[in-house]
Amino acid sequence: MNSYLQNLGIVLDHCLGITPDGAGLTFFQMSFRAVLVLLWGIILVRIGDRRLLGRNSGFDMLLMVVVGSVLGRAIIGQGAFLPELGACGVMVLLHHLLAVVACHSDAVSRLLKGRPLLLVRNGAIDRQAMRRGRITPDDLEENLRLNGNVCAAAEAREARLERNGSISVVRREEG
Repeated sequence: MNSYLQNLGIVLDHCLGITPDGAGLTFFQMSFRAVLVLLWGIILVRIGDRRLLGRNSGFDMLLMVVVGSVLGRAIIGQGAFLPELGACGVMVLLHHLLAVVACHSDAVSRLLKGRPLLLVRNGAIDRQAMRRGRITPDDLEENLRLNGNVCAAAEAREARLERNGSISVVRREEG
């Protein structure tokens, strides 16, 4: 059994370049790492489920950036290959766990993802909410046109700066 593990270690080192630093990786080793990282990434996306891909909040985006960075390091050999894959798995599982907790707790949800800001109510602009959201009048007007198909705040029943950073608009009913 010991010689089997030793031979496996030799094969893994040959295929993945476990021992050399990133400068010593061959094209074959880096390519093999890329294939394994892609397969692992697919598994992580499936574990993370649709929420991970939906980029619903900064909480989701942060995970995607960090996981992408760590997986990139694993490919080019800037860190230990298997521990970096494991760290990505832990981050995705933690994200999943926190998302489940946030579904059951408004306080955790607000802590992780924030809360929306009401920028326009019945055609009236809330300047204080715009300052809190760092939204300029030009930003608001642009989003009213793009997302509500209205030319002015007076035509909107409400506009909200959502938790994901987008501005949603509900038109006033004509009549």
